[in-house]
Amino acid sequence: HIYACTQLSPTPNVQPTVAPMTSRLDDSDAGFGFFAGYRFNTHFAVEGGYIDVGNVKYRANASGNVTGIPTDAVLNVDTDTSGITVAALGVWPLSYRWEVYGRAGALFSSNEFRAFYDDVEQSPRRAEFSENDVDLLAGVGTSYTFLEIYDVRLEFQRIFDAGDKTTAEADLDMISVGITVVF
Repeated sequence: HIYACTQLSPTPNVQPTVAPMTSRLDDSDAGFGFFAGYRFNTHFAVEGGYIDVGNVKYRANASGNVTGIPTDAVLNVDTDTSGITVAALGVWPLSYRWEVYGRAGALFSSNEFRAFYDDVEQSPRRAEFSENDVDLLAGVGTSYTFLEIYDVRLEFQRIFDAGDKTTAEADLDMISVGITVVF
């Protein structure tokens, strides 16, 4: 948590004015990952891998005159989530080349949090920390086999309560396209 304290002293005949604050939340980003797995039979497989789901950025700017001094304030917050995944897959073949699957598993995540605050009256302040957590995940997808050993996959995946209670939690949705090699 970031706390900032400024003691205000009364300035005669100065009316406080604050311009509207502008803020922006960028909660979409590209991620990447890789996995390896083992298929026990036609209908059941397990997979493990690494995933980096990208980051979320929040930017806020405010300006005004609160204490008789023109003040501009800036707040930047960045969070990153990545980690190791393990999952079980239930697979339903539709034809020789097409199949659909469901995924259930966990993400052992590392969550990084960085904050920067600056205004005219105080020197800039930074905070940075990281937390680890275990988040549940689920997904559905389809794959198409070509050249007998390659699969093209399209998958929707949700990570429930990604992040940590200290850095805030939120459900994270991903759509991925990938190629797998079966041997």
